[in-house]
Amino acid sequence: MSRIFADQIQKPSGTAFSLPVGNGANNQFIQTDGQGNLSFENPVIYQPGESWLVAPETAYNVGTVSTHTDRNQIYSTGEWTSSSSWTTYNNSTIHTDNHAIQFWNMLLGDGYSNASATTERMQGGDSEFEMSRRVQFASGNRVGYRRDVLHWDNSTNYSGHTFRCLPIRNTNSGSVSVSVSALVSNYWESGYEGSCLASFVPNAGKYSAVTAVTGTNMANLTSNNIRAKELTGSVTIPAGTTALIGLSSTDWYETTYRFKDCNIFYKLHETFTGTSGVICDMRMLSHIARGRVYLPYTGALATSLAPIWTTCATQYGDR
Repeated sequence: MSRIFADQIQKPSGTAFSLPVGNGANNQFIQTDGQGNLSFENPVIYQPGESWLVAPETAYNVGTVSTHTDRNQIYSTGEWTSSSSWTTYNNSTIHTDNHAIQFWNMLLGDGYSNASATTERMQGGDSEFEMSRRVQFASGNRVGYRRDVLHWDNSTNYSGHTFRCLPIRNTNSGSVSVSVSALVSNYWESGYEGSCLASFVPNAGKYSAVTAVTGTNMANLTSNNIRAKELTGSVTIPAGTTALIGLSSTDWYETTYRFKDCNIFYKLHETFTGTSGVICDMRMLSHIARGRVYLPYTGALATSLAPIWTTCATQYGDR
């Protein structure tokens, strides 16, 4: 019997594909990481009736996960003021240590100061009107909301916040620069409020291989008090990688007991159809919305946020 031994295969003038060493297991398939490396992977298997958990991935199907906190506008006494889960929280710098970890813990609905706390109040998803981890899909070129809020407390000190995440995946074989645009409300009184558009990019394309994450400020607001302000920026996403875009905003004080809450990703035609191969990562979207992601309560964001990707591999399949 004749045999051909090779580490790679390549068509003339094409990409060289590195072959996996092992044979793989029964029913596994060969997958590329977008950089020419092939591997055997397990298919994502759903129980009967659960195929709706992950929506189709196209440039025209875009969703986000959001959570709102009323912060100091809860009836009678505020839930929290300048301090948050374990130290001071600034809504305008969610891309930095301390603030990034708290942003993600509150977005995911877990605002305790530590894993064993049983008497402290929640700081994520503690709104009078909004449930935590709300999934919203795009309507036209925008996803999010702009709404009037009537609060029981007429407090402008430490206004409420909205936290939102948009997962963007680059399916191309090379890095791409993706433009992102948002609209936010903002109020600035105590110095801890503000709004921010930030990117969180992992150090590996494969979910299970992520060990570190880089947070970057794309645009932010501090002293501006405004109903709706545009924040724009761009993020470079490596080949075969899912970046998470975070958006934080602060309720704007309209008049007695009345506030404006604006938190929107828009110009989605520029973000997705403007660059070929850029999609909303529906596995990650479903994972953030439905999964139990256990993040540390202290430490540096670089290593603390990696479980968002690695647990997605466990729940929805690696890629």
